[in-house]
Amino acid sequence: MIPRRDGVGGSSHSLPGWEAQRLRQRLVIPSISDCDSDCDSVSESVERLTVLPEVLPQDCCRGRAQTPWGMSCLVWSRGSVFQWEFEEPLSDPHRGPWLDHRIPSNDAGAQEWVDHWVGHWVEGIKNPVRRVSVSVSGTPFQQAVWRALLEVPRGSLTSYGRLATAVGAPGAARAVGAACRANGVALLVPCHRVIRESGELSGYRWGMDRKLRLLAGELCGQKPR
Repeated sequence: MIPRRDGVGGSSHSLPGWEAQRLRQRLVIPSISDCDSDCDSVSESVERLTVLPEVLPQDCCRGRAQTPWGMSCLVWSRGSVFQWEFEEPLSDPHRGPWLDHRIPSNDAGAQEWVDHWVGHWVEGIKNPVRRVSVSVSGTPFQQAVWRALLEVPRGSLTSYGRLATAVGAPGAARAVGAACRANGVALLVPCHRVIRESGELSGYRWGMDRKLRLLAGELCGQKPR
């Protein structure tokens, strides 16, 4: 069966050495403070999450950059990220500002930025020298889910149901899964840390192999090859 890409149904996978019960012990309910869309987060990488502006900054660039998990597409400016996705599937409709060919291309700059962040991720550094602001397009519900994901620290997990509870919509696990699928900034908003309440792993927008490798790095200390 092909895994569903809504992050809730479909096939499940297992993380070697981690039974479902052991994964369940890592589940947390994100603690969301009463703050507006510009509030600071506790994420190890993201300083704040805001709505994508109608006009991007003049110093905005876009470029392709290789990561340990495959080629990625980045749209960024000084101190802000607007999109960071793995290239496949290329048919995915959520392509955002990457499709705006008026934005100058700068592959070298994109690679430098990605190398900086990935280096901190691989080494498990909790307080990188440089944190970024993330500005992404989404509904108020999606924004709330993404903000909640920023409160799930490295080494912890959450479930679709717990995320729904955190954003004040208990029972909306499927809608949370759809919000995870719409995430356009890959690892910065860590939707790979979401599993089922049972402790089983489930779908990931950029493929289960990536999800397994990311969790192996965060939970088991395995460095990507």
